[in-house]
Amino acid sequence: MKRKFFFKRMWNFVVVMLIPALLLVAVTTYMTLVTQMRRMSQSNDNDIEAVRTNISLVLNTVVTQNTYLTGMTRTNMVMQKALKREALSYTDAIYLRNVISSLSSMTSAYDYVDSVLIYMDGYDRALTSIGLTNLSEEDYKSWYNVYEMMSEEERICIAPILVNEGMTSERQQLAVCCRLVTMKGCVVVRLNVEHLQDVFASLQTNDAQSMYLVDSEGRLLAAAGNMDAADELRTVMARSIANGNTREFWVRMGEHDCLLSWQPYSDPDFYIVATVDRSMILEGLGERLAPLLMMTVVVLAAIIFLAYTNTKRSFDEINLMLQMFEDAEAGKTIERPKRKVNDEYDIIMNNILMMFLNNTYLNIQLKEKQYRQQNAELTALQLQINPHFLYNTLQTLDMEARKLNDDGRISAVVGYVSDILKYSLTNPQQSVTLREELDYLKKYVEVQHYRFGDRFIIYYEIDDDVMDNEVFRMMLQPVVENSLLHALRGNERGYMKVRARHIGDAVDIRVIDNGEGMTREELLALRKKIIDRNSRSIGLTNLDRRLKLRYPGMGGLRICSIKNFGTSVSFRIPYKKCTQDDKKNS
Repeated sequence: MKRKFFFKRMWNFVVVMLIPALLLVAVTTYMTLVTQMRRMSQSNDNDIEAVRTNISLVLNTVVTQNTYLTGMTRTNMVMQKALKREALSYTDAIYLRNVISSLSSMTSAYDYVDSVLIYMDGYDRALTSIGLTNLSEEDYKSWYNVYEMMSEEERICIAPILVNEGMTSERQQLAVCCRLVTMKGCVVVRLNVEHLQDVFASLQTNDAQSMYLVDSEGRLLAAAGNMDAADELRTVMARSIANGNTREFWVRMGEHDCLLSWQPYSDPDFYIVATVDRSMILEGLGERLAPLLMMTVVVLAAIIFLAYTNTKRSFDEINLMLQMFEDAEAGKTIERPKRKVNDEYDIIMNNILMMFLNNTYLNIQLKEKQYRQQNAELTALQLQINPHFLYNTLQTLDMEARKLNDDGRISAVVGYVSDILKYSLTNPQQSVTLREELDYLKKYVEVQHYRFGDRFIIYYEIDDDVMDNEVFRMMLQPVVENSLLHALRGNERGYMKVRARHIGDAVDIRVIDNGEGMTREELLALRKKIIDRNSRSIGLTNLDRRLKLRYPGMGGLRICSIKNFGTSVSFRIPYKKCTQDDKKNS
């Protein structure tokens, strides 16, 4: 019990103190998570923009070179002479050296640019950043193959290629091919993927981020960060590119959940992808929540302390009151409680305790007096039944004795009367079962059959589960006797029914007859007569009083009647099985 109230009081303190603290923690956590989500999204956008800027510098330079070369007729002529292996004049050599220097400046300016070359269709040579070179078999398999696969409509494209660096090693490059404007050919920039990935890595703001370049089919061109998620990335990007609407979403990459953002790059067509691991959300969350969690722990400790002290104080008060109650019931003299007065509550409790204890002592004495009075009244009422019934029985015996032809009926009647007297004169306060009361009633009915012959028939309708219900003696006989008189009045043959049913937590007992019944005025007069203690009527008045004394709150007798149809007398008693202890203690 003490533990129950401790937890109940602690819950009340939790509602007042802890829940607001937890709400503060929840709001702070939510705001921190929202802020971190925005940071993650902004970080991805910043990384994508930085990569776009770096790649745009290279591609814009390629476009500028293309425009420069194709816009100067003299330069075109010199390059064609050089590619045809024709002799160059001094001026032509100067022009050619300027073109080579322009190409070389790109490799010097960008660490991830391995080489830049100009190729014209129909020649087996190309002008590179280091001079004129003959096309090798490797060139035809790498950048030249990319150029050949470009459609007529494509102006610029990017594709991965492999470059042999020996017998057993290869290096991955990206080939950017841009068609010449006025001539058939292209400008090719070969990007070092490893160096390009180093540039991507330098743009990342934390280790939880990754950067990727993918083509229109989702294939990986370059990456920095998580290199083990190429297959997942290709599948996700192929689906996302086909959808085209959602450019930021959560995705599973390897063993991590990541926020993925992507942006397209037009001309050439490829996509810049940035991902950031979910762990970045928790960055800084601990620092913000630590003080709040400490505050929550302190509040919880305070709640436990307050709940314990308040519960202990309350139960100490209860134990003191219980002890004083026990002393009062034992008849001991109760002194004024010597309790420490801490507040107005203690003063009020002291006065209430003394007032209650004094009243309790007086009530105990009063109830003892009332009990003795009610017991005496019940005994007197019970004993009133016996001479009233015995008078009619003796009259019946007298009538039978006058008959000359004795066929044993007088002996049977005397036996029944003997049993009835024994039953009625037994301790009236001792409880019996409904079964025993019915056995007594049936003997009484047999005696009445000798008196009235076959002028009445009685039926019994008793539920099996109420046969062992606890009742008091002589409970049914007054009602049956009253109904018998009503049934025979004005009828050649009367019918009666005794019914007992289990309804809820009560037993409904009802005696019904088909006598002449009563008018409304007669019924009201009978009810008034029954509740009048000074009434000379013994049967129903006696029973109504005994029912109200024995079963307070059950209502006593209820009488219903219709003129020329019959009368019903009913009452209810508690549903309670009669045990041997009940019989002994009654």
